[in-house]
Amino acid sequence: MAAAPYYLLAAGIVIVILGYFIAGLGSRGSSRDFIDPRMSDKEIERRMNESQGNPLGGIVMLLGYLVVFASFVWRIVRFFV
Repeated sequence: MAAAPYYLLAAGIVIVILGYFIAGLGSRGSSRDFIDPRMSDKEIERRMNESQGNPLGGIVMLLGYLVVFASFVWRIVRFFV
């Protein structure tokens, strides 16, 4: 039971990394976010209206950060109790 917060921390880090991979699958690289002053207004509008990626990646990353936070809180509470 004493090692549970550390296992929770490790699981949270793995979940965050998994979320980054999921989020990275939906993006096509940084070139789609680049706007050049020589572009026409129609091209800029098309790029701004493109899909921003998979929202599941952000949710998984948030879950991972919450697990890491819970691990830290658990260790702090155990220290003072």
